Amino acid sequence: MLPSRHVPAAARAAYRLDRKASLLAGLYTGAIFPFIGIIARETLHASELELSILSAAPFLGSLLAIFYAHAVEGRRKVRSMVGPFILCRVILFCVAFAHGSLAFVLLVGLAQLVAGVAGPATAAVLKEIYPDDSRGRIMSYNRVALTVTSALIALPAGWLLKQVGYQLLFPVAAVVGMVGSLTYLRIENLYADRWPPPPPALPLRQRLAPRTAWRALGESLTFLRSTFQILRDDKSYRWFALSVFTYGFGNLMVLPLYPIFQVDRLHVSTPQMGWLAQISQVTMILAYFYWGRYVDLLSPLRAVALNVLLNACIPLLYFFSSEAWHLIPAFVLTGITNAGIDLAYFNSILAFANEQTVARYQALHSFLLGIRGTVAPFAGAALMRAMGAHGIDVKYLFLVSMALILLGCWMQAAGVKAQPPRNTSGNGEGAARRQGIRRRPAKRTVK
Repeated sequence: MLPSRHVPAAARAAYRLDRKASLLAGLYTGAIFPFIGIIARETLHASELELSILSAAPFLGSLLAIFYAHAVEGRRKVRSMVGPFILCRVILFCVAFAHGSLAFVLLVGLAQLVAGVAGPATAAVLKEIYPDDSRGRIMSYNRVALTVTSALIALPAGWLLKQVGYQLLFPVAAVVGMVGSLTYLRIENLYADRWPPPPPALPLRQRLAPRTAWRALGESLTFLRSTFQILRDDKSYRWFALSVFTYGFGNLMVLPLYPIFQVDRLHVSTPQMGWLAQISQVTMILAYFYWGRYVDLLSPLRAVALNVLLNACIPLLYFFSSEAWHLIPAFVLTGITNAGIDLAYFNSILAFANEQTVARYQALHSFLLGIRGTVAPFAGAALMRAMGAHGIDVKYLFLVSMALILLGCWMQAAGVKAQPPRNTSGNGEGAARRQGIRRRPAKRTVK
């Protein structure tokens, strides 16, 4: 699957390990995450508030990522990435002991919160191990590996959930996820010369001393101030961040409504959700190939705008759905846009940043993502309650979501287009095209 000969020689060894970890991560994610909302609502009868907590939890992790980014700055990059992933899987293993909706929501939410803080460390690792002009396609290869195994496991997982329940399936999947995460530690050995070990940590007594704590606080404030100054100094990124915030708020405010609408209105079962998840993931596999090439050869910013436009159709499709099978087009579009946004967001941030500022840009992006993702689901739940109190069908919230998504797309087209990203220093064909330079075609090493 996706042989490494299509990858530049310098990144080939890291790619093989990344691919192995992605295959295992696909088994873990495909057995758990497509079914969380259905289990919470159908099996455990979670309330709107509990579903809002479940929706907001991963974004609260993104909100805290800016502090984690500072805490691990100068430390081993790969270990800083793997640590939260391992802890996330350990918490999901403990779901075996959750019998009520609140315990289930808190454990799954905490696991996603912990995983969310690893974003800046992940960005720093991928920035160094993959070349700029082919990173989009290499990442797409690994995302395809993850999605293939996720799609293969979705159908049997949906059936097993009916037979043995989540309390057995989730812990098994969590162990598989732990093995996949530990695979990344081998990448650190490949780059031992580039990532020298950090100086030894101070003794605990010295770290707890008032003078040391005061100095650490000052360093943290300096880091935060320099990170937020990006919004003042980089006008193009400011427009991009504002547009993404608006689009994301509209997209995320209906997250609690999706499982409610699926279960209460359309009566979607876990086996049906397994089929829908597989449709989405198969579509995502094909979309990763397309968007990986698009991001490298054209523009990650343009890819963001196109995917936002496509994403605006998803709440509209839900609005007109009255049967479970009516959701098939929505899940097809979900697969397309999940792949596109995944690659386009990441590479857009790298286009704005340089080697020294990539962790700060990613931390700021995660922080803004965390704000909108923490607030939007609760805002959506409040609007649902208000609509119910006034006798308004809650499905009209889907139209509000679509309007905000389209507004975010317009803001990006109006603001970012006139101020292209400043970091176009790559040497490949993709960088040349982003700068508007016509180059003579050359034989490519990544296909």
